[in-house]
Amino acid sequence: MKQIICKRGLALLLAAGICLFGYGCTSPEEDVSSGAPSSEIVSSEPDIIVSSQPPKQEETSSIQAPKVTVVSQTVDHIQREVVTPAFAGFAGAEELNDKIRQQQNADLEEIAEILEDYFEPPESPFFYRSVFDYQENGLLSVCMLNEDYTGGAHGMHWITSYNLDPATGAFYGFRDLFRNPDTAVQTATAKIQETIRSFDLDESMIAGAVQTVQEQNGDFSYYLSGDQLVIYYQPYDIAPYAAGLIRIPIPLSELGETVVPLRHTPERGSVRVNGKDTSVSRKLLLNENGDATVLLPMPEIARLCGVEATIKNESCMIAGKEYAVTYANGGAYISLYDLLDAIQNDVPGCLVVYGQDEVLRMYTEA
Repeated sequence: MKQIICKRGLALLLAAGICLFGYGCTSPEEDVSSGAPSSEIVSSEPDIIVSSQPPKQEETSSIQAPKVTVVSQTVDHIQREVVTPAFAGFAGAEELNDKIRQQQNADLEEIAEILEDYFEPPESPFFYRSVFDYQENGLLSVCMLNEDYTGGAHGMHWITSYNLDPATGAFYGFRDLFRNPDTAVQTATAKIQETIRSFDLDESMIAGAVQTVQEQNGDFSYYLSGDQLVIYYQPYDIAPYAAGLIRIPIPLSELGETVVPLRHTPERGSVRVNGKDTSVSRKLLLNENGDATVLLPMPEIARLCGVEATIKNESCMIAGKEYAVTYANGGAYISLYDLLDAIQNDVPGCLVVYGQDEVLRMYTEA
């Protein structure tokens, strides 16, 4: 499931989270507040500058968008928020789908095994979430974002990724991707070790992490994001849990020529629907009133979730409920909490997650 990761956690995860359809949760690391809007507004980063239409493929993509299945329910004392993509129409699509399904099933089986060790079920259900991002620019790169809570001091976050050539169906490890793999490994290793040396850790821990990376000899886990290759490490891999998921982005141009020709890809945005960047006319905002409340531009975001929002004076009507509006950037905003409250019972097959990376992810079967 997570192989070299240790995973146990305390129940703040479930209390802090939110989602659609199934009353799900984000982890406490995803800081979403339901405080009332104030007049002090600062924009979140990165800015979102695009249109308010439903999601569409980037012009550079040569594959069709995957269909998704959204499961958001509590079964057998496990609260599940699982989004499973079904890719089609290219070489290796079924193998990729199988790998993703097998990963998610194995994760749930492991959590169920932990539950079996309890004489009585714990008071709160265990929690499991698995969602995804993807991009295709010659190489299809799928990044699965996973988290769980199975009791203890904290939950666990981890990534799994799959990188394949949709023209041939071949999967590519880090070394496989480059015409001169030794040069790419040397460059990446230096970048990773430089990052490790910047950590506020004692010298022995830094030395151990540097040695671990050296011994990998290019056996790096990675995914693509825009024109960057992101090497990642799970909590505990090379640093204590408090360091979280460690991501080291490296411009592909610094790693040398790839075996699979890659097209230029814009930097990824902060609003994604079914794993793909999509566009809204106005950027997300942070409304700072003691704690940061995420504000969403209306009615664009509601429409991406498949529901209509009507703005009238100082209120926003969604699914027969009225919510306070904050005006900024020439339009209306409501809080993320208010949006979820409005539609959690009215939009089946939909899940919304706002993460610590300040990315708003929406998944819908529609």
